Amino acid sequence: MSPVNTGGRKPKENPGRNEYTSLPKHGVVGVVRLGTVGEAVLNIVAANIQEILHVPVDILPSRQPPEFAYSDRRKQYHAALILKKLAESRRPHPRILALVSVDLFIPVLTHVFGEAQMGGRAAVVSLHRLRQKEEGSRVSLDTFYERAVKVAIHEVAHTFDLVHCSQAECIMRFSSGLLDLDALPLFFCEYCEAFLEEAYRRYEIQRLPI
Repeated sequence: MSPVNTGGRKPKENPGRNEYTSLPKHGVVGVVRLGTVGEAVLNIVAANIQEILHVPVDILPSRQPPEFAYSDRRKQYHAALILKKLAESRRPHPRILALVSVDLFIPVLTHVFGEAQMGGRAAVVSLHRLRQKEEGSRVSLDTFYERAVKVAIHEVAHTFDLVHCSQAECIMRFSSGLLDLDALPLFFCEYCEAFLEEAYRRYEIQRLPI
């Protein structure tokens, strides 16, 4: 893959949990697909959460599409309802990230690439709009995978209390569209990196060795 503006970092292709020892019995982040989501993007997102956030990640069994969150009026799926359901999961993982192929919204926005509970347990990423350019044509698989990773990292970081960042070179900068998303790096600025470290201590999260 050839991601842009990553500071030399490329999305990994496989989770590779076996390269670590003395891990807890379950990961810090559980990644689950709700409905039809490809195996490749699932593995790539999981691998890069583990690589960039330095926490163990598990891929959870697939679940049914989130039809409970469908809005007849909007013809989209309400992200907050999905987050509520994820947060109620009986899985032991402190954080749960869902990947969905449906289009997400929150009431104040026409759509969202992802959403998360700030300082909470749940996050969700929609792949629906990540496959295309602004004008509607398809992007390469490399670009699609990179976008999915960026949104996933950004949303999971919100669950660790990280807010949007004003630094140009930070994955926590707000993206209002696909062009903004493509310009994001696959790393945190030094300030957000420090905030994340503090959050791990506060939440007693066991990091992987770097």
